[in-house]
Amino acid sequence: MRIKAIGVFTVLTLGLTVTPAQAATTWPGDSATKTADGTSVFGKNLSGLSFESANVVWAVKNSPSTLYRLVPSGSTWKVDQKRSLNFADGQGDPDAEGVVSTPDGLFVAVERDNDDGDVSRPMILKYGSGSNAVAEWDLGGMPDVDPNDGPEGISWVPDSYLTANGFKDSSGKTYNPADYPGHGSGLFLVGLEATGEVYVYALQGGEAKLLRKFASGQAQVMDLEFDGSKLWTICDNNCSGRTTTLAISSGNFKVTATYNRPSGLSNVNLEGFAISPTCSAGKKVVLWSDDDNTSSHALRSGSLNCTA
Repeated sequence: MRIKAIGVFTVLTLGLTVTPAQAATTWPGDSATKTADGTSVFGKNLSGLSFESANVVWAVKNSPSTLYRLVPSGSTWKVDQKRSLNFADGQGDPDAEGVVSTPDGLFVAVERDNDDGDVSRPMILKYGSGSNAVAEWDLGGMPDVDPNDGPEGISWVPDSYLTANGFKDSSGKTYNPADYPGHGSGLFLVGLEATGEVYVYALQGGEAKLLRKFASGQAQVMDLEFDGSKLWTICDNNCSGRTTTLAISSGNFKVTATYNRPSGLSNVNLEGFAISPTCSAGKKVVLWSDDDNTSSHALRSGSLNCTA
C-alpha cells in the first residue's frame, strides 16, 4: 500500500460561473505548423508541456510515467534528460497528464496510479532532480469521474497577477496571499478533462486548498497555459483542437476569445500545449503534443502573434 504524504485538504464553498459559448475565430498566428521531434522518439502517451525558458521545455508521458527535459536541436527539440516518475514513497506509476515549471519548482498533475488504474486519484506531485516526488497533494472538491477523465492539465498563476486583477474565491472574498502562508508565490490551476472545468488551488504545506472553480469555455480540457496576461485552455480532437483564452473579470476567470487550431495543424489528439515566454520578430513559439504519436511524431510546433 502506498502511504500518502498528504492526507488533508480544505475546500471552500464553490460557485461555478458558466460562460456562454463563443464562435471560434482564426488562430492568431501563422497557419503553418511542422513536426518538432525526431521520428519515433516518444511513442504514444506524450501529454503535458511547459516552457521553463525559451530554450528548455518539460514534457510528461502518462504511461509509463516519464519526465523529459527538451532543448532545441536545429528546427526540432531533442531529449536532454529523461527519467521515470514515482510517488513520494518510490512506488507506483503516476498517470502524469500535465506539467508546469514555476519559480517554486516543477509540478505534475496526476489523475490516477496506473498500477491501480480503476481508482481515481487526482493529485499534484512536485519533483526535484530525482524520480521520486518530493511532495504530493490530494486534490479535493472535484466530482467523481472516470479514472481516465480526471486532472488533465495544470498551470500556475503568480500572486502578482491575481492581486492586480482582483481575483476572488468562491465566497466572493478578494484573494489575499497572506491568508495562505507557505503556499509559495502563486496558485495552481488544474483542468478536469471530464467537464472542462478549471480548479484553483493553493498548495499550503500539506493541504491543497480549493479556492474556486470556473468554466473554461470547453466541453473538455486537455491542457492549460498562462502566458503572463491570460490563461489558455486547449481541447483535443473531440473539439477540433480549439483553444480559449480567459482573463479575470469581476473577480473570476472568464472567456475572452475562442480560436480554431492553425489550419496547417491536423485534427490530432492534442493533449499538451505550451507557449514560449519570449518574442522574436513579433512571434512566440508554440508547441503541441499529440498523444497518438501520429505518423511517428508526438510534437508539433507553430507560432503565435506576440500581440494575441
